[in-house]
Amino acid sequence: MSHSQADLRRPGTVNATVACSIASALGTFAGGRPLAERNVEQAVQADPRLLGLPAGTTTADLKAMAGPAWEALVGDRFGTLLARGVLASSLGLCLLVFGLYAGRASVWSRVMVTVSAVLVVPVHTLVWYDFPPPSVTAATLPALATAVAAVVLAWLPPSGRYAEQLGNGMRNAPAPQPTAAVSG
Repeated sequence: MSHSQADLRRPGTVNATVACSIASALGTFAGGRPLAERNVEQAVQADPRLLGLPAGTTTADLKAMAGPAWEALVGDRFGTLLARGVLASSLGLCLLVFGLYAGRASVWSRVMVTVSAVLVVPVHTLVWYDFPPPSVTAATLPALATAVAAVVLAWLPPSGRYAEQLGNGMRNAPAPQPTAAVSG
């Protein structure tokens, strides 16, 4: 590393890109069976018809009818959340890895943060609109917002200038010159 590179301060946009990528990735890992159970309870309290149940059904009614019926309902919801969670977590992991590489503001890392975030946004949007109770919204909205923020921050001018100063923005780099043949 040259002396001039050691004197460079990383701009806030690069730090914010890394932070947003990490936050979005962590938001995709929240959940599990307790979340599914809370989600079903909240959906039944809000509107049981969201789950295909008759209007007026309560959580106590479901639990009193039969343990297996409640378990089947929670298990079905957990399966749905799990499938979407695996997809979101896989993309979130990509966003985490590329977000960590984005600390040097290289073009390839910013492109991969963008691709990962663009792919994770529809998954979070699907989860957000699937069941309205707040337990799901509380986990997916921050992940959705920080994914969008990571894309915007990655491409702001200070990030590009920082990459060029580090030599990561090879747009204006001089072409390599052939070395003279050494005769021996």
